[in-house]
Amino acid sequence: MPHNLQERNGEVQQLHQLYRACAAGSGAVVLADGPVGCGKTALLRSLAEWAAGQGALCASATASPAERHDRLGLIEQLMTALRAAARSVDVRAADNCGLIAAAAAAGGYASRALLRRFAQTVTGLAERAPVLLLVDDVHVADEDSLACLRYLMRRIDASAVLVVLAECVGHERALVSSHAETLYLPYSHRIRLAPLSATGVRRRLADRLGARAADRVDAAAWHLATGGNPLLVEALADDARDVRTGAAPADGAVSRVDATVWHLATGGNPLLVEALADVTRDDHPATLPTRPVPGPAFRHAYLRCLHRAGPAALAVARAAAVLTGPVTDPALLAALLDEDIAGVRRTADDLCEAGLLADGTGFRTEAARSAVLEDLHADELAALRVRAADLLHRDGVPARAVAEHLLAARGTARSRWQADVLRAAGHEALAAGDVRPAVDYLRRAAELTAGTPCEDETAAALAKAEWLVDPAAAARRLPPLVRAARTGRAGFDEARAVVEQLLWNGQFTQAEAVLRNVADRASGARAELAVLDDWLRLVRPDLDAHTRTRATPTPSALLARATGPAGDIRDGADGAADRTGDRMLRGTRVDGPLPATLLLLACLLEDGRLTGADRWPEHLLAEPGHRHVPVRRALLLTVAASAALRRGQADEAGRLARAGLFTLTPDAWGIAIGAPLATALLAATEAGDPAAARAALDVPVPGAMSGTPFALPYRYALGRFEAARGRTQEALRYFERCRELAVRWGLHGPGFVDWRQRGAVRLGRSPRPAATAAGPAPLPELTESERRVGALAAAGRTNREIADLLSITVSTVEQHLTKVYRKLKVRRRADLPEPLAHFSGEVLHMVEESHV
Repeated sequence: MPHNLQERNGEVQQLHQLYRACAAGSGAVVLADGPVGCGKTALLRSLAEWAAGQGALCASATASPAERHDRLGLIEQLMTALRAAARSVDVRAADNCGLIAAAAAAGGYASRALLRRFAQTVTGLAERAPVLLLVDDVHVADEDSLACLRYLMRRIDASAVLVVLAECVGHERALVSSHAETLYLPYSHRIRLAPLSATGVRRRLADRLGARAADRVDAAAWHLATGGNPLLVEALADDARDVRTGAAPADGAVSRVDATVWHLATGGNPLLVEALADVTRDDHPATLPTRPVPGPAFRHAYLRCLHRAGPAALAVARAAAVLTGPVTDPALLAALLDEDIAGVRRTADDLCEAGLLADGTGFRTEAARSAVLEDLHADELAALRVRAADLLHRDGVPARAVAEHLLAARGTARSRWQADVLRAAGHEALAAGDVRPAVDYLRRAAELTAGTPCEDETAAALAKAEWLVDPAAAARRLPPLVRAARTGRAGFDEARAVVEQLLWNGQFTQAEAVLRNVADRASGARAELAVLDDWLRLVRPDLDAHTRTRATPTPSALLARATGPAGDIRDGADGAADRTGDRMLRGTRVDGPLPATLLLLACLLEDGRLTGADRWPEHLLAEPGHRHVPVRRALLLTVAASAALRRGQADEAGRLARAGLFTLTPDAWGIAIGAPLATALLAATEAGDPAAARAALDVPVPGAMSGTPFALPYRYALGRFEAARGRTQEALRYFERCRELAVRWGLHGPGFVDWRQRGAVRLGRSPRPAATAAGPAPLPELTESERRVGALAAAGRTNREIADLLSITVSTVEQHLTKVYRKLKVRRRADLPEPLAHFSGEVLHMVEESHV
């Protein structure tokens, strides 16, 4: 049996029996139907080849939708083919076939005389040899040709004529009259072709790819992707073969074959050439994908099936592709197409039977859906998208599903509900951590609301979403928003967003002006205004210092107010200060208040108590809601870097700090850039990595940062870097300025500038041993952490005592000692050099100072 007729053995045998009966003088009519692409054409061709070998006069014709209005076009095809076949048995009959073909080509109606002449010609030829007439896609044949065929089929009971008609399911109504006249005949037969089973798919793959390769594929997955449609199975096999060879199906694979060698090996014997090709395919099965990978061949085959299935099937598939959801609601499809529900349901069932759709799950593969959408003209697709959005909106579908259609449509029509849906979708996306889609929704909403009363509200929401992706880009939207806030055109929420972003970008004067204007109008929002005012005083302590009547709030107390219910400060500053890093991190949402981001960084600087929660940043980074939000990711990486530095893991801290720093551009970091820069520089100094330190120093910082608390850690890191280079005076200047500002601003709490290391300030001001007063600390090959640990070890302290004194873990002490031994080329503590032991006094002084 031919390779493309798997699981068709029963149908083939039935047709062969009917032909043998025909050859004995018993005519028959066969109607072969089935889903599109399921092998009807292959069955007709196989029968024609076999019957021709049996001595039959075969004539084949294929109807086409393009020729449906050409009268007698199908009869012209049949008579032309029969004329060529009949020349060997009856020249006069062959000429008569030619005359009928010419008459059909001339057009006109199927007159009584033409019907009689056509039938007499066919039955006359059947007296000399069996006649086989094959018509493919009969459901799109012209009506006059069908009339001729019906006239003939009613008169072949005792003639050696076999008529086989093939039609696609779903077109029964187009052939109601033909079926009514022919299917009742006692010599009429019907054959139904179904899609392949999973076993049939495997056999088809074995024929196309080789037996060994087919054994390795997941036939069930291929069956699921195609529904058993033979045409789609073969197309997927072609794609798989191209993936394996890396060649196009045309000439790519053949071009790599040495045809001379093949000819020498086979002598040109076609059978041997095909066998050698099969072996060659099976020799390289390992790279064949075990699961289907739809490619160009599949997409073309899928569209070919759809277009052959007819306009109704194509329309339903396009509607399903636009709606993207399960094809379980024919009412929605019918509403989108403005068609009858019953008809849409029948068409959808036919598509499912053909393997083009999956019952209850829509498209079997995304490649199929994409192919359908790409086949649509842009204007048609946009119209469907807008109509789909309208239908889904009326049905109460979630805003994001509706917004996707509005984005894809990109129509010019403006509607209030569209802008409302897009804004709602933006808020939904922000809450889910899908920031980039949120920006897309809000940009489209901004386009629709331009010049309307909702313009400022939408622009503020867009600026907030863009800030999470790229604060520098969001800053470009600020000027019109500032004008709207200062003139009173913007509401309180929009004005608050403006103030927050102005402060982030270091535009403190404008931020205070907007805040004062808002305060004059928003008397009912005193609690929210107080939070903003406190935040303004925190990030810019020197701004209008002479008018201040309250002390600058601590970062942790302000964070408690900013991340909790507005104005809820019942815990007080002391309770807020006791919050651990765990609660700080969990208190910020992806779409939470913008101030909380800066405040969290400030709290990290103020309160170093991350014990029990120092791994939280890494856990949060694994969550999609934070991983896909650049600003949040940069924040968490910076927090994680600081935690690693506190654990003594300088290399890891440096890696995390650089990752956070370069997640955003320097402009996008705004005044907060001091936090990641300080951590990166401290980590590089601690690890003794001058290249990493120089990279951090090369990052530009905004001038506005110098008057904010974020300048403190940066100055301190610069001092540490200079001290490590032995430039004591330069380091001292940085340390003194850092301490001066912290005291002046009231931010000299127990941890604000990495006070675990602040003893270095004391080293710069106090008398020092002769060994270190005129130059760098002893044993410059050691990092500062290694020098401290080694000094205490040389002085006889145990690992536990060292860990307690320096507030690090015993494991960290052991790691530092291992490095000290290796660098100094010693094996034990007793071998540590004497200058290192002398340095222990300075270390103990530093420890004592740190507890003050």
